[in-house]
Amino acid sequence: MKRILLFLFLSFPALSQSYKVSVGSNITSYEFANSAGTNPISLRSESGLALGLSREFSLSKVFVLDLGLAYNQFNTVGDIQNIPLAYSTDFIGLSLGVGPSLNLGKGFSFSAKAVASASSMVKGNQFIQNRYVDLFADKQFNSLRTLYGYSFEINKQINEQVGVFAKYQHLDSYNFGSSTLNFIPSTFSIGISLSK
Repeated sequence: MKRILLFLFLSFPALSQSYKVSVGSNITSYEFANSAGTNPISLRSESGLALGLSREFSLSKVFVLDLGLAYNQFNTVGDIQNIPLAYSTDFIGLSLGVGPSLNLGKGFSFSAKAVASASSMVKGNQFIQNRYVDLFADKQFNSLRTLYGYSFEINKQINEQVGVFAKYQHLDSYNFGSSTLNFIPSTFSIGISLSK
């Protein structure tokens, strides 16, 4: 599996446009629904680190595709029946984005992409009643997490090889069932792009 991912990430040199490295913050909401369809927990958004490494390909003069690796912290705080609690989770996975990129002139461009990602939790804890609970025993956290959404990006090309960018991304896990937990992260990030 690792060899396949490495092949996808490094292949297609003729189509390659750039490598991108980004750092930012996830502002994540958890939406939990129990079997009765109600949310018994009052949760508030909390920030977490977002790191990304991707390779962007030109599909045409207008459309681009990027394939990347992502590390995300999806955190939240809140309370249940006046008992404070906090969730702290770390996920690693793949992301895929595709959409148009428009040249705005003077080295600026704007891109809007449909985004899909698949991530797996590598670490997770719940803090409740002055103790930590390992979330790996909870299937709502330790199963493969797929998220879908969109991103907007402003790029500035500094020279032929180097550019900088600012990006906003919104995703939702869209899990449904008798008892579900949805992650809804909004991510603000900045980064650098290196063209070949």
